[in-house]
Amino acid sequence: MHHFHDSLICETSTTADGSMSFHSGAVETIIHNRKTFLKQCGVQGTWYVPVLCSHGETITSVSSFDAAEVGAMGGISAEAVVTRERNLPLFLLTADCQPMSFYDPVTQTIALAHVSRATLGKQLPSKVVSFLSHTYGVQPTDLHVYIGPHIRAASYTFSTPLPSVDPLLSAHIHEHDGIAHIDLLGASTELLTQSGVKPENILTSAVDTATSDNHFSYYRAKKDGTDTTARIATVLMMR
Repeated sequence: MHHFHDSLICETSTTADGSMSFHSGAVETIIHNRKTFLKQCGVQGTWYVPVLCSHGETITSVSSFDAAEVGAMGGISAEAVVTRERNLPLFLLTADCQPMSFYDPVTQTIALAHVSRATLGKQLPSKVVSFLSHTYGVQPTDLHVYIGPHIRAASYTFSTPLPSVDPLLSAHIHEHDGIAHIDLLGASTELLTQSGVKPENILTSAVDTATSDNHFSYYRAKKDGTDTTARIATVLMMR
């Protein structure tokens, strides 16, 4: 458990909550898992805004008009969703990517973003800050950011030489004994601080999904030959 902000619900599920992805089990089971998790987080009712990511760079404002019943398929196609509505849960699936929550207490605006190796290359964290600034009048120095459980550099390894790497990430690749470690967190933090977010306003989960038994990991599952479709969920909502 972490403490992001009193005004928010900001939680990430664990393996104990079951997989949250419709690709990884019976639909009834996943719906049950999602409903139970939302309820445990303190969300009233069964309406939410599920985000469907494709490693693109779409950032979308959402409202209760975009909310869906938990049992419904589909969702909002975007890498980041933004709202000022209270009691509107934003819902994002990850396995090793960074679920990144943004909160501006001044304008009362929240955003939830899917930060992957691909979206980092597209500078998604910077683009979210820019969107919040231009669309909602948010001052980057007022922003608070929480980066949830994700794969850490110690685990995110590849043998060298690496195939083509985005220039943005190359500064965050550290090589030891023919093994390249990719530091997604370092890249994210750099983009956020360059965008004007204060370093002391960036909180990070200590969890490494690739080594945590309590979290699903695509990277670990692929290596172990186990189910790669299971996902954890992050819920972000202003009370």
